[in-house]
Amino acid sequence: MIPHTLTTNRTRPANATVRTRGLSLPEVMISLAITSMLLTAIAAAFHSSSQIITQNDEFFRATQAGRVCLNQVLTEVRRADAIACETINFPNFSVPPLTADLLPISRPLSGQSTMEFIRYYRYDAPTKRIMLYFQDANGNISAEHAVAANVQKSPFAWELAYDKDNKPYVKRLSIALEILVGNNNIRLSGSAAPRRTITYQ
Repeated sequence: MIPHTLTTNRTRPANATVRTRGLSLPEVMISLAITSMLLTAIAAAFHSSSQIITQNDEFFRATQAGRVCLNQVLTEVRRADAIACETINFPNFSVPPLTADLLPISRPLSGQSTMEFIRYYRYDAPTKRIMLYFQDANGNISAEHAVAANVQKSPFAWELAYDKDNKPYVKRLSIALEILVGNNNIRLSGSAAPRRTITYQ
């Protein structure tokens, strides 16, 4: 008699759930550490690039404002009726003289703005800006407006001459703007002479 052999079918049922092995705790920690390092590096690169872009933009704006200020002042010096190199006294007020930080300009009536008698350019050392303001014929002073920023030192220098009555006048005015933003530095300079004081021979 042949013995009966029992065979068992161990096939997986159709509705059985397949269990897969997950990440262990050390693997999760390593993955988080790598991800955090990558994110930190990306954040540092983004912060650095945004700082450079901001600094370049500020430097471009400061440089452009310096060029505009330089051209404007030199043009007004050429067209000026006078530049006060000594204190000028009027009945209601006095005009201070030219210094390394202050430029008083008397412009022709045709070029003066409303309520302008004297125009001043003043270097403000604490804020490193060049300010513009006006004084009317009664001595009233207007509000100041910044025309250049990040200027590192006093910008005005001049050369005096004397007329036939031995009175001094400004023969030539020089302006030097040293603009510094971050590590970026540029120097702008120019000079002009008031045309009304020029004697042609």
